Amino acid sequence: MKNNNILLYLMLIGISMGGFCGWVFGREMLIVDWIGEMFLDTLKMLVIPLIISSMIVGITGLGDIRKVGKTGTITLVYFLSTSGIAVLVGIVVVNIMQPGLGVELTTDIPAKVSEKASVGITDILQSFVTPNLFHSMAKMEILPIIMFSLVFGGVLTTLGDKGKLVISVFDGINMAIMKIVHIVMYFAPLGVFALVASKLGSAGGGDLFLAELLKIGKFAATVILGLAIHALLTLPAILYFVAKKNPLTYFKNMSQALTTALSTASSAATLPVTIECVAEENNISR
Repeated sequence: MKNNNILLYLMLIGISMGGFCGWVFGREMLIVDWIGEMFLDTLKMLVIPLIISSMIVGITGLGDIRKVGKTGTITLVYFLSTSGIAVLVGIVVVNIMQPGLGVELTTDIPAKVSEKASVGITDILQSFVTPNLFHSMAKMEILPIIMFSLVFGGVLTTLGDKGKLVISVFDGINMAIMKIVHIVMYFAPLGVFALVASKLGSAGGGDLFLAELLKIGKFAATVILGLAIHALLTLPAILYFVAKKNPLTYFKNMSQALTTALSTASSAATLPVTIECVAEENNISR
């Protein structure tokens, strides 16, 4: 725990120093961009093997596959409930703040944004499977990988001794991947420093970044307010009243994942650290 605290403090120092250097030296800090990208890619490299091994080990750890029904139902209800609350909070905050009022678009809407309007329920259902699992791995399409891992792990529980042999292999893989995550996190302070400094530097330094921020200040404030309500009110309330856990203690134990997310701005890269903090720091069953 002491080493984790030291690492957390070093990461906070890295973020602070990265912000300072990027603000003051501007584009000169692009020289460390490769360090940040290398750290980010290293974390992303661990995502697929970690998801597959942890999902398989987790589902087989339930023992009887029939127990998955209850666990799956609870998970689905939680996911839909929190998503619904998040949407409701977003709608209320946007209608109060009205960040787009009086703003004229000077560029076309990006294709990846406009295409989302045409996504229907059938598209969502189709995203659960993939014709090429390796292609999905390369594209970081997580959902079909999770579905395959859950089904694969469930089937292993029905194969008796032969299934136990395969399960033990994936258990070893999962432990090895988590060990690699530990090793990578020793380089996190340097990685987050380089990421923050280079990203702020690419914006042209503090003055140019502040000028751009002022242009979208109301939009940024709306997004941050919505996220703050969900992260500081909704989720802690569920954690306290439903899971019977102290939100402050849980928040403290998740600090490494939170600082990694803040500095990398990547949910995929943060996933290995998140799983480690949930399982090892907060003692949540796999």
